[in-house]
Amino acid sequence: MSQIPDLKAATDRPISVVVVDDHGIVRDGVSGMLSREKDIRVVAIAENADEAITKVVETKPDVVLMDIDMPGVSCFDAVQIIHSRVPNTKVILVTAHEHDEYIEQAIRVKANGYVIKSESMTALAEAIRDVAKGRTHFSPEVMDRLVVKGGRIEMENPPKTRRSMLSPRERELLRILAKGLSLKEAASILGISYKTADKQKASLMAKLDIHNRVELSRFAIREGMIEP
Repeated sequence: MSQIPDLKAATDRPISVVVVDDHGIVRDGVSGMLSREKDIRVVAIAENADEAITKVVETKPDVVLMDIDMPGVSCFDAVQIIHSRVPNTKVILVTAHEHDEYIEQAIRVKANGYVIKSESMTALAEAIRDVAKGRTHFSPEVMDRLVVKGGRIEMENPPKTRRSMLSPRERELLRILAKGLSLKEAASILGISYKTADKQKASLMAKLDIHNRVELSRFAIREGMIEP
């Protein structure tokens, strides 16, 4: 005699989550606290975006929690890769910063959520539940800067700085170079060839109209991209 599938059990399964952060204490702490939620299950952890992409393709989770400031592949590039390879997986970006640049890029790559690290674990769990249901979720501080136009979420006052002209990868390269690292070291950190890094350096310098490393560092400090 055939059994009727338990549809309620199927729909009530825990929300599967991958946690991505380059700081072990944060990564393990968030994973541990989320594991206490009855309707959430952490299926994998990763310490950078490269590893996250691999883990997400393997586990196909409902939601990915990804820190914004990590070495290697830009988290914004990773969001696009994850959306293309695992379309049903939602991505929430997590950060300590409320920079307009980050918010703008998160919207551009269609991140499903943007949560500030000062939020409580209860708020983070609610964000996971929201995006798992197909909604978007932004922290209140971020929502105050957004408007809905034609069914799309946009920044009410998009940044008009020279920095906004740079691609996510160019911004990552700028941050690294501004810290005093060599172009060869930057290429290694970003996982790209020296030739590609050199082209991106030339591009970002042309866009910013800056032509030496000292001025690059000063620009990055002024824009809050690195600590002075």
